[in-house]
Amino acid sequence: MLLLTIAVLGLAALMLPFAAHPFAPLPHISGMYGTATAIIDLATFWLLASAPRQPRSHAIIAAAYLFGALMAMAHVLTYPGAVLDDRAVVGSPHAVSLLFIAWRAGFAGFVLWAVLASSRDQMAARSKTSSLPSVLAVLSAVAFFFASQLTDAAALATVSGREMFSALSRQGSYAAAVLAVAAVLMIWRLRLWSRSIFVWLVFVLVAEATAVWLSTFSGGRYTLAWYATRVEGVIANAVVLVLLARHFRNLQMDLASTVAMLQLRTEGLQAEIHRRESAEVKLAQAKKLEAVGQLGAGLAHDLNNILQVVIARLALLQRRAGSAVDADVEVIRRNVRKAEALTRQLTLLSGRRHHNARPLDLTEIFLSIAEGLRALLAKRHELLIDVEPGLPHIAVDALELEIALTNLVTNARDAMPEGGQVAIGVRQVPRPDGTVSIDIQVRDTGYGMTAELRERAFEPFFTTKEPGKGTGLGLPQVHGFVSASGGSVSVESEPDRGTAVTMSFPIHAEPTNHDLSPRAAHPLRTGQVVLLVDDNDDVREASAQLLRASGCIVRQTSDASVALALLHDGFRPGLLISDIVMPGGLDGVELAHRARAVQPDLVILLVTGYSDAADTAKARGFPVMRKPYDLASLARALS
Repeated sequence: MLLLTIAVLGLAALMLPFAAHPFAPLPHISGMYGTATAIIDLATFWLLASAPRQPRSHAIIAAAYLFGALMAMAHVLTYPGAVLDDRAVVGSPHAVSLLFIAWRAGFAGFVLWAVLASSRDQMAARSKTSSLPSVLAVLSAVAFFFASQLTDAAALATVSGREMFSALSRQGSYAAAVLAVAAVLMIWRLRLWSRSIFVWLVFVLVAEATAVWLSTFSGGRYTLAWYATRVEGVIANAVVLVLLARHFRNLQMDLASTVAMLQLRTEGLQAEIHRRESAEVKLAQAKKLEAVGQLGAGLAHDLNNILQVVIARLALLQRRAGSAVDADVEVIRRNVRKAEALTRQLTLLSGRRHHNARPLDLTEIFLSIAEGLRALLAKRHELLIDVEPGLPHIAVDALELEIALTNLVTNARDAMPEGGQVAIGVRQVPRPDGTVSIDIQVRDTGYGMTAELRERAFEPFFTTKEPGKGTGLGLPQVHGFVSASGGSVSVESEPDRGTAVTMSFPIHAEPTNHDLSPRAAHPLRTGQVVLLVDDNDDVREASAQLLRASGCIVRQTSDASVALALLHDGFRPGLLISDIVMPGGLDGVELAHRARAVQPDLVILLVTGYSDAADTAKARGFPVMRKPYDLASLARALS
């Protein structure tokens, strides 16, 4: 800005000796000049007035440009030859001089008003933009126009046969220039150069004052200074318009950037809201599941106690009746195992599974569960089971494996509503790292899954089934079981091309084929003294008779405190079998801990229908066996 101001002053100084040089009269130049100035000033007014919550000084500057635009229009309409040949469109031709003086002086006056108002901008809070300055600008322009029509004061005087500015034009123009200089000095005095709008107004006012003074100094119209003044006026006003346009362009870019940023944040906020809503739904489902799981755990505990009575009494009946009832006993045992599987599924609802991993012969396992898997399918479905012969053992929980296969076969059935084939293949597969794993693959010919569904297949509670037909816990159970067994699970699926779920398990390092009988497993031997503790009378009595049938000497009690008192009184059994969950302040885990302190060589076995305390018992080094159990299971646990 400073360079432009110096350039204007320098150009005026260079032009001063030639300011009065005459040129051909071109009155339409005033029409072009006035029209261009009016358009520029109106655009500047619009940009300034459209800013929301602007300071009062900016509203006054906008009014200055509105006043300048109206006066420029009046100048064009009253200047002879600007629009029509040799005459004005309206009014007296003598009005031009007064309007020009009022134009220049009025613009400088509005700027001076804005300078004085700026000192109050910083003290007053910004409020709604006032329209008063603009109203005054319009009223002033109208007043000056009509006032100019009430006088015949000549704008020009004939001197030596040449038309020159009259004294009124000279003195009025000089006064307008002085007023512009006064506004510049006030801007400087109030240190308003920190606000860019006033800095550029300094340039405009200097250019206006210089041009008006130089044009008047030239003495008349159509001189070099007169034409230069018109060009310089358009340039000076255009500079501020360009400045404001760039400013508003930058504001638009900043606004667009802000809108884009807000849009991204809004999308992120919406995603977070959806995530939280989904989390709240899952939390509600988890709470419901926890409540159902607690109920299931309690039912499992009670049912396993009942099954323990059944299986113990069944063993006694078989001993008494002999081989004649073997077939019936086997049917009952098979259904007891099914009931046990149901109680295990009840414990799955609580999410606290207790894995009982042991070496398994997969050929035997699939022979025992094949009938149950086929029962899951309808007549329109075909089940193929292909187990490679001679497979090594894997160490997994047999019941968990059965539940996992049940979930996979159920999913395969639901994926083939019109019927199809379910193929289970069990193979020994070499791995790239040189190890060998046992792969159990369940493949169907159903509608398959997309890539998005495959990624969420193991997500808890996620299901594509209709409400009430799926919990979204089947594949998560498979994943949890395989992971807990040290293996991995993968899904291969394409839309309309079926699905294959492969469970890979490591080979058990020491496959065993123990044939443990009650008499072969220490300490279940004839004459062995056993202390049996269980608060359920039927369970305790059935278990005691089962142990006595194997030759053991059994002393039983329903209270852990009584059992501990017996040990303190000198009773020395070889084996302590205690239920974990018992009433009173002493449970089976604490009884085992205190009994070991009294008799360090005591063999201890804890049993439970279902209890979270089983984890605590295992952490303390006590073996835990799940009800229902028979003598063979008891022998394996003790070994």
